[in-house]
Amino acid sequence: MSDVVREYSLLGVSCTAYPNNAGAVAHVKTLIERATRGYTVAINAEKIVRSQDDPAFRQLVENASLRVPDGAGAVLALRLLCKVRSAKIDFPKAVLEAAAALGERARMAVIGATEASHQRAIAEIRRRYPGIRIVMNRCGFVAEAELLRELHETRPQVCLVAMGTPKQERFAMRAVESGVQCLFVGCGGALDILSGHAVRAPKWMVDNYLEWLYRLIQQPSRWRRQSVLPVFLGRLLAVWIRRQPS
Repeated sequence: MSDVVREYSLLGVSCTAYPNNAGAVAHVKTLIERATRGYTVAINAEKIVRSQDDPAFRQLVENASLRVPDGAGAVLALRLLCKVRSAKIDFPKAVLEAAAALGERARMAVIGATEASHQRAIAEIRRRYPGIRIVMNRCGFVAEAELLRELHETRPQVCLVAMGTPKQERFAMRAVESGVQCLFVGCGGALDILSGHAVRAPKWMVDNYLEWLYRLIQQPSRWRRQSVLPVFLGRLLAVWIRRQPS
């Protein structure tokens, strides 16, 4: 995979670039087959800035087994600073496709969302990916000790965790530290989208990196989080300008 998948530094934060969704799916299949242990972090503008300003969060990101581009900010930074055209990866979808392709060879767990949203999401996953093998599924309101016990009992190789950042990454880190041999993939609101409880931005907005605007319109309270975007853009342009030949 070295000729397809590479890791780059974006303002001090490592991020893996993928040429397309197929490359991400192939990489995930390899990670599952190699019994990779750890957790992933989806990299976007907010997380890059927070990693620069918050040492504890930076350590959480650095300790991840894989960091994937999940926003326009990460894709733009890869293009400007690394001269790399990376796809904006819907990584939870890539994980589901990889697990379905592996069939019985991939033991999968799904954790997160409310009970109603979770059950609808599981039904939708099984409808879309009939070959998938789900060995554990629990909503996000179960005691951590119980989740860890069941993870040890069912021994999944890959687990989607929809708890929101940084809760899902911290849970994954503790699970790995407890001895769970699994790759945990944080997926935020993906289960709510699969269940129909939330709606993703139209494809034209996703393709033009305007998903942040759609989310802001749908949920105006996000303005506090998205106020970091001008900070990110300023820091990105400052580094880009410094690298230009005089």
